[in-house]
Amino acid sequence: MEYPDLDISDDQRDLRAAARRFAAQVLRPAGIEIDRLSAAAVVAPGSPLFRVTREAAALGYNRLGGVAEIGGLGLPPLTRYLVLEELGWGSVGITGSLFLASTHAEVALLSGNPTVIEEFALPYYACEDGSIVGCWAITEPDHGSDTLGAMRPELNVEATGQVVARRDGDYWVISGQKSAWVSNGPIATHAMLNVQLDPKGTMRDSGVCLLRLDLPGVTHGPALEKHGLRSLPQGELFFEDVRIPAHDMVLRADGYAAYMHNHLSAFNAGVGCIATGLARAAYECALDYCKERVQGGRPIFEHQSVRARLFRMFSLVQSCFALSRDAWVYNLTQIEQGRQARLELSIGSKVYCTQAALEVATLAVQLHGGNGMTKEYPAEMFLRDATALTIADGENAFLTQVAASLL
Repeated sequence: MEYPDLDISDDQRDLRAAARRFAAQVLRPAGIEIDRLSAAAVVAPGSPLFRVTREAAALGYNRLGGVAEIGGLGLPPLTRYLVLEELGWGSVGITGSLFLASTHAEVALLSGNPTVIEEFALPYYACEDGSIVGCWAITEPDHGSDTLGAMRPELNVEATGQVVARRDGDYWVISGQKSAWVSNGPIATHAMLNVQLDPKGTMRDSGVCLLRLDLPGVTHGPALEKHGLRSLPQGELFFEDVRIPAHDMVLRADGYAAYMHNHLSAFNAGVGCIATGLARAAYECALDYCKERVQGGRPIFEHQSVRARLFRMFSLVQSCFALSRDAWVYNLTQIEQGRQARLELSIGSKVYCTQAALEVATLAVQLHGGNGMTKEYPAEMFLRDATALTIADGENAFLTQVAASLL
């Protein structure tokens, strides 16, 4: 099943078809395999996660953005959407890891600083084996959504962040801890790190820096055991007097709120896109099952109550396609042209699509009956992943509050 596009080119259809094959042949089987491993085994040498990452990187799926001249695929927003949605259909967790892997490189490009670009962006886009992995380290043990309050005065928190940077001549010195919810944290080689610049200030007095995670004083925490999104490694990061050159602090407090507005717009739009793929995956697995499972002498697909639930799922998936694609294409185009994105559109996509995916996945489990509770079928994994997505990148209730304040 796919959105009934009338406005995409033959090249875009070919790229989408290639992503669909990769999702079906590589991502789906690997996602199921990884889901059944312990968190420690997922990030251990020889894990199937690294094999899949290498295969995806060889095809450029971790470099969808970035201009072709430096190794990116140079794809326009709509084409990226078509690819990401297909990959999300294959495995939400692995796709999330690939989506986040380029974070530090994309921020480096946006900085416009040639030194920063040479240090962080060029090596990433030249790497085709997936060995360079970025992460966005923002969430803290005592400050999750608090860190987003900089964008709205009424949401700002009078608190000290748990990762603080102090200036020391030509360097910044970083100390503190990020929480266990840093996606890609256990496997990341580089980070986009949100830090507080004034320990006597508020969460608004923050900045963004880029750094290698093999620097002295950086420690990775263990991978977190989770209910869902088990193929997306998450874990703590610790910083003890980590020194970085001053130019690697790419954003100071005066531009922090405006930058975070666009950054969150891109990331929430991405979650909406991937959640659409998950919703479609849950719907399709339920549809296939209902056409095969016989009860009352006929496939359950022929029962009216089953068809009513399948149609509800179909309608939700189609609405996710429309909303997530429009939010992604519009806001990524705005950002790439140097304009402010509409954060409320991205939040609307993220909240709606993740809630829709949760409803579709719940119905899929119910339609499978007892089989929906077993690992013989992927429906139960889809439900766990959908539950996790309502929290990822900002819990839905908080994001709704942020979006409402922007209307």
